[in-house]
Amino acid sequence: MSEYKPTDTKGEMVRNEYATLVATIQRNLDPNSNHVLIVDDERGIRMKVARDVRGVAQNVVVHEASNGKEALEKLEFIRKTHRKDPLFIVLDLQMPIMDGWETISRLKEEYEEAGKAAGVPIIVLSSTSGEKSFALIMKKSVHQGKTGYTPLVSIAKENCVDDSRYDASGEAGLMGWLEYFLNK
Repeated sequence: MSEYKPTDTKGEMVRNEYATLVATIQRNLDPNSNHVLIVDDERGIRMKVARDVRGVAQNVVVHEASNGKEALEKLEFIRKTHRKDPLFIVLDLQMPIMDGWETISRLKEEYEEAGKAAGVPIIVLSSTSGEKSFALIMKKSVHQGKTGYTPLVSIAKENCVDDSRYDASGEAGLMGWLEYFLNK
């Protein structure tokens, strides 16, 4: 059995991990902390966006959800626990259980019922065309305000088939909007 020595790198790593954990807990409990909600069914995308958010502003608490239903539950938790909305929501369109389209619709309905002119800012991050057809004649779109949700910006993921209609494209576009919302 080895004895702990102050010069042990393992002991130093444990102290650093503990200090990081304590700082994270304190930030999560701080009533003045800001929050962001990231909603995507791909864990890797959520992790990357969370890393990007923390790279822009370390004092932000990041919440994650893998579908729209879970996102609405997390939003309710944030509001109950911290008595405020997140700074913004990063939202994918194609997800199981409840997709981004339905999530946008429910959030829009919520702020309209409350008599508000706008809701929590949404950054749609999608690898699709940003459009959805139904009933052969109706078409939903996240472009040019067609969702009716305010404020909403759309960013094409790198593998999007048509990024020309999005407000921004790729990682640089995402970083630009994260900086805008986190530093305003």
